[in-house]
Amino acid sequence: MEIRIRAVNPANAENPIHDDEFARRLGYRGGLVPGVDLYAYLALLPEQAWGPSWLAGGSMWARFTRPVYDGEDVVGRASERPGGLDLELRNPADQVCVVGAAEPVDAEPPPAPARYPATPLPPDPGPPAFSEGQPLGSLEGHLEVPDAAWPAREANRLLMANVRLAPWIHVESRVRYLAPVEEGERISVRGSVAKLWERRGHRYCELDVAVLSATEDPLAVVRHVTIYELAGSPPGVSPSATPSS
Repeated sequence: MEIRIRAVNPANAENPIHDDEFARRLGYRGGLVPGVDLYAYLALLPEQAWGPSWLAGGSMWARFTRPVYDGEDVVGRASERPGGLDLELRNPADQVCVVGAAEPVDAEPPPAPARYPATPLPPDPGPPAFSEGQPLGSLEGHLEVPDAAWPAREANRLLMANVRLAPWIHVESRVRYLAPVEEGERISVRGSVAKLWERRGHRYCELDVAVLSATEDPLAVVRHVTIYELAGSPPGVSPSATPSS
């Protein structure tokens, strides 16, 4: 199974790593297309294979291994394996930029909502000062469902609501879809810092995030990995930074 799509950078992205001029100063060819959008492109393959039921009880993970730039024509491929699909996204040079996998049904029981207690947001978010096990302030609002990447988008929103970030890079998302969702429904996004590490001067965090309904039922859970501080930043950022974990 294969899809072809033109990668597009969003207008007015909050993260300057998606801005062409800024990213070129770091040594990239242009602004990096966000990982959540690459996830959405790749998710078209399991959506085609399994239909709406996948988004109510399946799972997918995606790791972003190489930048994709605005306007590039990318190719997504899915190959069958026992129990699911192996996924990849390639750029025009036939280089693998995203690897992943999807399963039509996730057999694990949903997590208990009590594992994700509501926590106040910081009134004035500062630079990241994470510790493992640290709870994050919760986001309350209404769900926008533009594509299958909505749980990862909510994890991004939760991160940005809790800390003031310099340029950062989305590395990986592992999503479990637990229930059907509707655009505009009331949600609560909650989470904690599951893991921290450093590699080649880049500081990584893995978030454990849940999106709950107005009745506290889990809609999705996400393990969300980012480079929240690039080597040498601030004030300088290494142009050799690559989104790999």
